[in-house]
Amino acid sequence: SWVQTLPDFLRRQPRVAIVSTGDEIVPPGEPLRPAAIFDANSTLIADAVRELGAVPVSLGIVGDDDRALEQALEHGLREADLVLFSGGTSKGAGVLSYRTLARRQPGVLVHGVALKPGKPICLGAAERKPVVILPGFPTSAIFTFHEFVAPLIRFLGGRKSEKPAASNARMPFRYNSEIGRTEYLLVNLVQGPEGPTAYPLGKGSGSVTTFSQ
Repeated sequence: SWVQTLPDFLRRQPRVAIVSTGDEIVPPGEPLRPAAIFDANSTLIADAVRELGAVPVSLGIVGDDDRALEQALEHGLREADLVLFSGGTSKGAGVLSYRTLARRQPGVLVHGVALKPGKPICLGAAERKPVVILPGFPTSAIFTFHEFVAPLIRFLGGRKSEKPAASNARMPFRYNSEIGRTEYLLVNLVQGPEGPTAYPLGKGSGSVTTFSQ
């Protein structure tokens, strides 16, 4: 790949194509029709890409249409070094994104991980370029982005791997996680008499309000 041909001190900024999928997705600023939701993921993901020193390439919103999704994937492969879809990772009858990738070679490599939120993420490749289908819920999308995509973007850009800052805190009550899955829990840190106390902000991988808090 082009990364391996460059000296360590020189890397061009990776280009990351971003596609939001689903008939129910509406661009921010447009009227919100019944049963529709605003596209939060493209903004969240694009800003996360910029934070990593890469260039986001927004390809807009694509509905649940086989031909349109194929065209979006082709466009992303031409314009970028990595293609990110959000939405369409589940296995329902109307979900098409992962099927679009499955028709490529090598196609889908991983579909589903032991992580919460973010279990249905889909990892694959097409034409020697990585393709990732993030879950549609915003919290799931951003957690899986940082877990699986961010290290790859750092590598493509010649940046060193990073470990997130850690802080020890107590929980004021017992919280039961599912056995066999790593779980990320959004919390509010409050300084207590015995040090920081972590209060869960509630569940819901689709809650943008909780994520913003």
